[in-house]
Amino acid sequence: METAIELKGITKTYKGEKQAAVCNVSLKVKRGSIITLLGPSGCGKTTTLRLIAGFERPESGEIYVGGQLMAGEKTWVSAEKRKIGMVFQDYALFPHLNVEENIGFGYRGKDKKERVQEVLELVNLHGFERKGVHHLSGGQQQRVALARALAKRPEVILLDEPFSNLDTNLKQTMRNEVKRILKKANATGILVSHDQKDALAISDEIVVMKDGIIQQKGSPKKIYQFPNNAFVAGFVGESNMMRGIVLPGKRWIATDIGKIPCNQYHIISEGEEVLISLRPSGFEITEEGEIEGMVESFSYVGEYLEARVGVSSEKKEKISLLVYVHPNENLKQGDLLKLRVSANFVSVVKN
Repeated sequence: METAIELKGITKTYKGEKQAAVCNVSLKVKRGSIITLLGPSGCGKTTTLRLIAGFERPESGEIYVGGQLMAGEKTWVSAEKRKIGMVFQDYALFPHLNVEENIGFGYRGKDKKERVQEVLELVNLHGFERKGVHHLSGGQQQRVALARALAKRPEVILLDEPFSNLDTNLKQTMRNEVKRILKKANATGILVSHDQKDALAISDEIVVMKDGIIQQKGSPKKIYQFPNNAFVAGFVGESNMMRGIVLPGKRWIATDIGKIPCNQYHIISEGEEVLISLRPSGFEITEEGEIEGMVESFSYVGEYLEARVGVSSEKKEKISLLVYVHPNENLKQGDLLKLRVSANFVSVVKN
């Protein structure tokens, strides 16, 4: 598959700052895929987006869009010439223009009227042409902003925190809608988000960043089930972290709560002391379970019960595990549970 965007060793340090906002970042984005740059505030994700867009200039490294060099040691292509569409966090719609005028703004093609109608159909806003944008809902405004970005047939669509201004109910709808629109348009999408749920729901791949450095890149499933390090394990979902020893065969980890099966992709050696991430989703309540614990507390969060289960370690110390339990289970405080761990939710991580 063709590469839509490629970053090679990009570094950007803002004036007056000692630490680089983005440090030696290399990344390839496949044409037609949707990726999310995910991380906390100050991790470098927005700077990376601005570097791709052409709003910032890297001090070293190269940026390619559609195979063409856009930024390098002796090359600089301005933002308006990069064939990149941008959807800003506040949508940046023109309040004095109607929907049709907003979408067509800046489009110079002779087929302007036809193209505007084409993207209106794509984003399910046919019939809204003459409406003022101030009469639209937040979700409709976002679709207008996306349609405007798509109208020019860009190589890539960049979306800066696209769901942050939406309420919880609308977020889920718009995640699905934005993904549908980008896939139907065969567009390459790069999102910036600090919300793991946004990233997991919409992305083909997630790029987790911290301190300007990529920590891990992979599918949502791989990022969640097999985090590379303690930061990714803690930032993308909840995790139980514990130390253990790699047993012969490298399929089991000896821990203070017993043997834990492990199915991960990092290089480890037999007898090595490691840190493991055990996702709360990886537990099953079953009479065949080898881990026994008592329910200390629990809360109902809709999709599951979030339970704290106290387990006695081999050193007779109490270890509290976070366990996600099916909501049909009738839990009570003080219940004794037998738990089995799925190897598909256990990963050796770098500390």
